[in-house]
Amino acid sequence: MAASNSENVKPRLYLHIGTPKTGTTAIQNFLPLNKKLLEEKGFCFPDFGYRFYGVNQYRNAHFMVHRKICKPEREAEIRQAEDERFYEGLDRIKELADFFPNIIMSDENIWNGYKNRENFWQVLKSALSERGIDLKVIVYLRRQDLVVESYYAQRVKIKVNDEFQNYLDSEDITYFKLDYYTQLKEIEQAIGKENIIVRVYEKKQYEGNGNTLISDFLNTLGLELDERYVSSDIVVNTRLQGKYLEIKRIFNGIDIFRTRKDNWAARYLKICQDEEEKIKGSLKCDYFTYEQRAAFLEKYKEGNQAIAREYLKREDGILFRAGIRKRDRENSDKDYSAEELVFICGKVLELHNEEMRNKLSDMKAELDSVKRELGYERRSLKKKFVEKIYHTLFK
Repeated sequence: MAASNSENVKPRLYLHIGTPKTGTTAIQNFLPLNKKLLEEKGFCFPDFGYRFYGVNQYRNAHFMVHRKICKPEREAEIRQAEDERFYEGLDRIKELADFFPNIIMSDENIWNGYKNRENFWQVLKSALSERGIDLKVIVYLRRQDLVVESYYAQRVKIKVNDEFQNYLDSEDITYFKLDYYTQLKEIEQAIGKENIIVRVYEKKQYEGNGNTLISDFLNTLGLELDERYVSSDIVVNTRLQGKYLEIKRIFNGIDIFRTRKDNWAARYLKICQDEEEKIKGSLKCDYFTYEQRAAFLEKYKEGNQAIAREYLKREDGILFRAGIRKRDRENSDKDYSAEELVFICGKVLELHNEEMRNKLSDMKAELDSVKRELGYERRSLKKKFVEKIYHTLFK
């Protein structure tokens, strides 16, 4: 543990709130890998031991907004327990602040889910202030159309079988708070604009040594990425593209494919996609038509410009610098033949059969081993039984 924070510097909580689909898992995996080095620099990424079903353990701020679905008769009891955990967590942050001047917490669900707790931002800022802790909120913003495409791919990978055009009209779209400006102004009213750090999830806008998402995040903390930091080799949230996603979407019309438990079809499709990408390069695919994309982004144009001017001090009002590509074909997500789809399905079946054969082979080997052990035990018991009869009859 770092030395006690005794320099009369007010400790600070850096609360990273996503938004979702902005590399939050990569950041959350990086921080515990470099826990010791960060602590030497006065930054603590704590694990309070809170665990929630389906939630990455490194989303260490999730306890602040978690709401368990429960029966009406138990709601008062459950909500009280959640409130107790909320303040317990803040007390534990206060204890850590006696040793570390900077605490890092992260959970992308706060961006969408802070309204689960009434007056969340006001309550949080007040409670931290009472404990002598300043609050800084870090938020990454991704261009709205790309968020929708990314989330669509994620949902299809699990279970959705709507075509993209129909998906745009579904309730799923409302899950993300894509009016970033309105959302930021709500947070600002509670904690002040000076306490919000806005970053753009765009490769060419990353700052810091190496111009990566990780270097950019460290930069917001006043740290610089160098060779002492360890990076994870694990690729998270892998995404199916184009024809591979289309096959999974069609598969999802069959119940056995709509599952998180053993999403084998998605695994095999990703293997096939990786093999093709090694030969052809990235298979990125558009789901919006050019006209749809332009119209979709137009809804957020004024808000995005206001964010650029007010939070990033950009006189040009440009928040996202990557332009949108104009494609000749009407629906770029349909740029493949039936023959290609059938061929990939065949590859998936081949991979599945191979895995099943390997499992059967392993099970047979295990069964043979058990049979040998049983045979040995049977012979041993038979010998002991004969010896017992012999001693009974002749002694």
